[in-house]
Order: sequence, then C-alpha cells, then structure tokens
Amino acid sequence: MVLDEMGADCPLALATGEAGTVYLCHPFLVHAAQKHRGKTPRFMAQPDLPPAEPYRLDRADGSYSPVEIAIRMALGLV
Repeated sequence: MVLDEMGADCPLALATGEAGTVYLCHPFLVHAAQKHRGKTPRFMAQPDLPPAEPYRLDRADGSYSPVEIAIRMALGLV
C-alpha cells in the first residue's frame, strides 16, 4: 500500500499547544510532523491507547461506539 499522497486533498489543520497539551486523535487521522523552526527542544510521544474493549462491528443492539461507526462507514457497512 502506497500512502505518499494520502490526505493530500484534505484540509490542513495545525495542532499546536503549550507544554503538556494532549490531543486524543481518531485512529483514521492522517498526520505528519512539521519542520522544527524553534530554538528550544520539543518532544512528542504517541503512547498506546487501546480501546476499553475490542471493536465489535456487528452488534445486535446497534449500539456502536463513535470509532466503530467510523470503521463501519469506511468499510461500507452502513
């Protein structure tokens, strides 16, 4: 799978914040780092944040989480 141009036609949004700022992002988010133009070091971490339970894409009650809904939409299941 070649992803070089993935998201190239999507709007650009910058995420910047003070030290300690945390962003919880959707698993389908296309992201990339920017060139560091400052003088002080900056750090970024991407810790694992597993779901509370495994994704279930076929629920009898239809009570899907927002992420499950997005996955089902991407797979054409809705």
